[in-house]
Amino acid sequence: MNQIAPSVTTTDYHFEDFTEKGYRSALVLACAHWQFASFDTTTREPHVLWRHDIDVSPNRAARLAEIENGHAVKATYFFLLHSDFYNCMEPATRDVMRRIVGLGHDIGLHFDVTFYPEIDGVEALERRIAFESDVLGDLAAKTPLAVSFHNPTPEQLERYDQPRLAGLVNAYGKPLRTGYYYVSDSNGYWRFHRLHDVLAERAAPALHVLTHPEWWTPECASPRDRIVRAVEGRAASGLKAYDAFLAAQGRENVR
Repeated sequence: MNQIAPSVTTTDYHFEDFTEKGYRSALVLACAHWQFASFDTTTREPHVLWRHDIDVSPNRAARLAEIENGHAVKATYFFLLHSDFYNCMEPATRDVMRRIVGLGHDIGLHFDVTFYPEIDGVEALERRIAFESDVLGDLAAKTPLAVSFHNPTPEQLERYDQPRLAGLVNAYGKPLRTGYYYVSDSNGYWRFHRLHDVLAERAAPALHVLTHPEWWTPECASPRDRIVRAVEGRAASGLKAYDAFLAAQGRENVR
């Protein structure tokens, strides 16, 4: 897996790719050549590990899960317990997890090593992963299949490259990093290779695709504008819930 991002110019961003229309076109290209596999697959046929790290927007994740279900494919959705943008303990996010599971997708744990400064080796790391996996599995009503690191450093990738951690497939384990062609949309642009080009060329028999649902919106926009959309949408939802609660309880909504 190539970990060094090439330089990117304004003409390389391909913002038009990151729409629901662009997402559907990517799925069509992928379905023409690869089977969508789970992270524990042993197949030798052309296949893709289609992964979503949910950093910002569970609602966008649910929308992509619906689109994928319409194309009869499955992906793996990695939820982060320590996001600055959403809370897995909220009923709405719990319901999103279960809706995604109900659409036939797998669940994974998106794990932030830096949240635990006391981690000093694999044993301590696995204890924390096991704990978070149990929490996530209870919320999603499905056992997580794999773990992916949130914003991993080169040192973490080198130190924690075991095929499995706490029984979960390590999305950054050495077998996946060396055996798969990797495509990522981190930061809202193609970090290494443009997904649509890779899919059209059909050059990789084993493909690992990482997307972040917040980038894939109905309309074309810059990455920061997509983040603003997610943040403001969450704020509006919170205010709507507040107003609805007061109205349902017959309480005065003092403004």
